[in-house]
Amino acid sequence: MEFYVLMLANLIGAASLAGWLVAWAKLDGRIKKPWRFRGQRFHNALVLLAALVIGSYIVVADGDAGLGLIGLFFVAALAFGALMTLPIGGTDMPAVISLHNAFIGLAAGLEGFVLQSPAIMIAGVVLGSAGTLLTLRMARTVSVTAVIVPKQPRHARRPALLRRPRREQPV
Repeated sequence: MEFYVLMLANLIGAASLAGWLVAWAKLDGRIKKPWRFRGQRFHNALVLLAALVIGSYIVVADGDAGLGLIGLFFVAALAFGALMTLPIGGTDMPAVISLHNAFIGLAAGLEGFVLQSPAIMIAGVVLGSAGTLLTLRMARTVSVTAVIVPKQPRHARRPALLRRPRREQPV
């Protein structure tokens, strides 16, 4: 069981690292335009599925799968992180970087769980939750609601401080 958690943490960490590097390159101006192609979501899902299958095989083989297969797992995880971040536009990059930092916190928390280290687990959970809250706040601020923050239904009521005062209705 712990080996599955370890492989999941490695997948999340490697994908977040690659996505974070792509987001940094976009903010730095090294990548100018979003990179999109037809069927991109399908290809992203295929790369993620390949990483999951390879990781599951490594777990079933008790780590004796060989360095080539382990390297292929990390290549697939890194490719998934890069492919996931490449189609996102430039103005959304700070929120994307924050999201990747939250994922890295999640991966660190999972590693702390596997190592049975409460300090690492708590630090990862704090980093992950703070990064998630920061991502949600940034996404709402720059109106990235379609990608990261689910939209509220029209009938949902705003908090009392944000509601407009009601006019008196004639009887």
